[in-house]
Amino acid sequence: MECAEIVSRDITSFMNEAGLNEAYLFGGSVLDPLARENAKISDYDICVKDKDVFYETLKNLEDKNCQISEVMRTHNIYVVIKHEELGQIDFSCMDPEHNGIFNIEKIYAKFKRQDGQISNTVIDKYGAIDGIQRGQIRLACIPEEEGAYNLLRRFLAIVGKYGLDTSKDGINQEVINQIKDEFKVGRHYIPQDKVRCLSRLPASLRRSKDRKTFVKNMGEQHIFEDAFPEIDRLFNDENFQQSEKLQTSETQKDLLWLMVAHTHKTEEKDALIDCLRILSRREAARQDKGVKSFVEEIENNKTSVNRLNREILLPLLQFKQAKAI
Repeated sequence: MECAEIVSRDITSFMNEAGLNEAYLFGGSVLDPLARENAKISDYDICVKDKDVFYETLKNLEDKNCQISEVMRTHNIYVVIKHEELGQIDFSCMDPEHNGIFNIEKIYAKFKRQDGQISNTVIDKYGAIDGIQRGQIRLACIPEEEGAYNLLRRFLAIVGKYGLDTSKDGINQEVINQIKDEFKVGRHYIPQDKVRCLSRLPASLRRSKDRKTFVKNMGEQHIFEDAFPEIDRLFNDENFQQSEKLQTSETQKDLLWLMVAHTHKTEEKDALIDCLRILSRREAARQDKGVKSFVEEIENNKTSVNRLNREILLPLLQFKQAKAI
């Protein structure tokens, strides 16, 4: 099995431009056109296994005036490339076998140049195509190797994109229980994983076709209870669940302000704002512009006397006392 024709053509073009003889494509650009007719491809996720090849590719692309972000490091090294014809490309150095946590994510394609021609083969060891057609998501690796926040982040991305069932006792209840259990264990986690996870929430909510059901189901499942208790409390608020603006808000920024607006108790609003402020730590190349604007505005949103005391008056008093000494 090969990638869809348009995908094969785009990746071949990229490899020729970048001087690559071998590359791997993974993510929705492999799966979606094979599982659904007329699937829209929003971006490409491409990787190479060798670090020297990775940096050589970046140099080749820079020489051709491609816009490339700074090199970022999380579980691998990667950049975001703004390509004039292909749109956004996430380009990384890693083994594609290690990508993803769930069956739906594990599909990838190997592109290889041989005798002057580039061909590709799709590898679907975990039944991603069957899983997406059935609407069922399951773990494809050991959860503790990935961390609870990564599990939740990837789950939100898949559910938001494909509109999978998250109702109580539904087809995906088992994996929801597994995610919650990982948070109950309370293992140490990489702080940036928490930031990336929270960043995924408004993106997935905006992408969801039925946001009211998304919020209601996530609230009833209490999937955010240990990850982001402030979000869990909000998602179980009936007024928020039924808000008409929940369905009509057009941007991530609008949805974030809607979340703040539906939190009425002063202490709860302070807690929610403190929770959302960690979005400022999202990598710049991956930060939604509206979310960035929201974070900048929320920094100046002093919602209570407690916040005023904690963040302005107390530091000022401590500064004066230090000078007096």
